[in-house]
Amino acid sequence: MTQPFYNETFYDHLIGGASKSAEVYLGALFALWSPASIIDLGCGRGAWLAVASRLGIRRLVGFDGDWVAPQELVCPAMEFHSADLNDPVDQPETFDLALSLEVAEHLRPESSEIFIASLTALSNAVVFSAAFTGQPGTNHINTRPHSFWAERFTARGFHPFDFFRPRFWSDDRVEPWYRQNTFIYVRPDHPLHDALGAAGYVPIHDLQFVDCVHPWFYLEALKQSRV
Repeated sequence: MTQPFYNETFYDHLIGGASKSAEVYLGALFALWSPASIIDLGCGRGAWLAVASRLGIRRLVGFDGDWVAPQELVCPAMEFHSADLNDPVDQPETFDLALSLEVAEHLRPESSEIFIASLTALSNAVVFSAAFTGQPGTNHINTRPHSFWAERFTARGFHPFDFFRPRFWSDDRVEPWYRQNTFIYVRPDHPLHDALGAAGYVPIHDLQFVDCVHPWFYLEALKQSRV
């Protein structure tokens, strides 16, 4: 059923910043390792997959709610499926990389485990971001500490890497929520794990460290407390 929260205005507001952020993040990641196939759970109009297409990725699949109209997709190369992401994603194919950017906070809290199970069944490497506890936004009904999600990925054999934040923490080309919230989770037998290790990256061992908050969010919280 169509959700009134996610209308044309919602996506018009987000798509420009999402595209610019994707260019920076995917460009950096693909310089290290490039997948042949990507699935995006909560793809919206396909901004991240459109960037992946321009970077040469051919197999692109996106899932989102039925409020996303096919004529509004910005990635002609993607295969789009309507789905309720609160439920398990029915997709027999697996992918080199899965994306989920600022999606989990929109799902019912009781669906958190289901959503992570869907992502980790679809790929052994996941680029994941979700709104931090209290992060304002449209229908943010499931904001969590990053350690909440990290614990669920690690329980499924994934290692967390803080690949993006040290490099782009102060990069204004990237929207603040991506700078704050984005991590890579990857299983040890995946080639991305080897590529990260060869480049000098090591998994995060103290999962509580991922809960550090970007100054942008701290200042925004101060502003709201003074209203």
